[in-house]
Amino acid sequence: MPLRYVDPHKKRGRRYQAGVRFGRSRIGQFVARHVARRTDPYLFRLTGGRVNMGPIVNAPLTSIGAKSGQPRTVQLTYFHDDCDVILLASNYGGSKNPQWYHNLKANPDCEFGGEKFTAAQVTDPDDCARLYELAERVYAGYSDYREQTAPAGRQIPIFRLTPRP
Repeated sequence: MPLRYVDPHKKRGRRYQAGVRFGRSRIGQFVARHVARRTDPYLFRLTGGRVNMGPIVNAPLTSIGAKSGQPRTVQLTYFHDDCDVILLASNYGGSKNPQWYHNLKANPDCEFGGEKFTAAQVTDPDDCARLYELAERVYAGYSDYREQTAPAGRQIPIFRLTPRP
């Protein structure tokens, strides 16, 4: 099954908004970090990406470990910018970048949702601002993450995944 297209411009309904409110709550963050993180990969495989624990669409990123050289898989929220997939290395607003960030920097060829991509970090400030605004349309919690990372001086990195043949 092809990767589900996530349009950041799409108007979202009440159920989606309720799911986002829950996801931004203290309990919702706990569920995302400790429960959904472990169950969503299985749901993705079992249902071909049609079912997640919550309303926000995610898919598995498989990259090669920067230190180990072994395949590593993590479930991530994403959206599309034309044909490219956009990922934010928010790490739930943590003070450090997630491990998959280092993996993609070291080994940009990856799989996302079962499709092959090449990753590149977005460095243009205007493009970063535009993409972050789009990300907040998909999941408003990204604004919380930006506030949480500000005291540590961490800018949340953005990756553009370009399809490869």
